[in-house]
Amino acid sequence: MSTLAKPPAELTLDDLEIREGLEGLTPARIMTLYRRAPLLRPVSDPERIWTMFESASLVLTAWNGNQIVGIARVLTDGVLFSYLCDLAVEPDVQRLGVGKRLINEVLDRCKGTELVLRDSNISAGYYAYLGFKRVENAWVRKAT
Repeated sequence: MSTLAKPPAELTLDDLEIREGLEGLTPARIMTLYRRAPLLRPVSDPERIWTMFESASLVLTAWNGNQIVGIARVLTDGVLFSYLCDLAVEPDVQRLGVGKRLINEVLDRCKGTELVLRDSNISAGYYAYLGFKRVENAWVRKAT
């Protein structure tokens, strides 16, 4: 793929390169995407962001040339459950199908597991549109 990014108005899903792993990522790139998406994460702490990604079971990124336009971060046991921790897409390319493509790539790599995620008020209807079902049997407690 060319290293020159296409303008968002000309971009198609076929133009994107999906990468697995941390290649090309830096805390600054991740934090910029999270701020712009917006994804509510600790974007003022580069060390914490990088540790989140180094500890992930699966990291997928979508690239338009040398520009990151989407990211998915997953924790999984590889058998029963996979947890989609983060899904962020650059606002200029939202509604193009980048998030859907990343989720489909996650589902392909995590076959046989149940993909679980937490959403926010920002993305409440999006996951239902993609075929996710709301569950009520979950509890959350922050470890201190």
